[in-house]
Amino acid sequence: MKKYILTLISFLFIGCSYDKIYENREADKQDAQKVINKFYFLIKEDNNKEVFKLFSDRFFKEVGKERFEQILDKTDNDFGKVKDYELTDSWTQIIKGSNSISKYKLSYLVTRDSTQTKEYFRLQKENDTVKIISYRLDFDIIPKK
Repeated sequence: MKKYILTLISFLFIGCSYDKIYENREADKQDAQKVINKFYFLIKEDNNKEVFKLFSDRFFKEVGKERFEQILDKTDNDFGKVKDYELTDSWTQIIKGSNSISKYKLSYLVTRDSTQTKEYFRLQKENDTVKIISYRLDFDIIPKK
């Protein structure tokens, strides 16, 4: 009987996960903001080659590098260069333990030459480096006067 109880208890411990979850810590938000600050700096410098290094390979499996470069160029041509950007919302979740993962979501209001855009980023830590895994740009079809 003791063998069965010990076996049952050991299975319970093996199945347990000792994860610790942290949400919305300032230091985690700053880690993600560093990547986005570099993104906008490189965009202003027209340095797409270095911009691409900020993105996960997962991103480019969905959107090829050539296609993304076309999107960046069209955005610059249609709305103008980035003049300023402001963080409007953020969320971070860091899970430490047997299944560690770090996830970030940041939203920005971006002032460009001719209009403002809303830009959304999802990031994830890969091999101790925070990478962009998703980028979305929203804009008004009819600009406000």
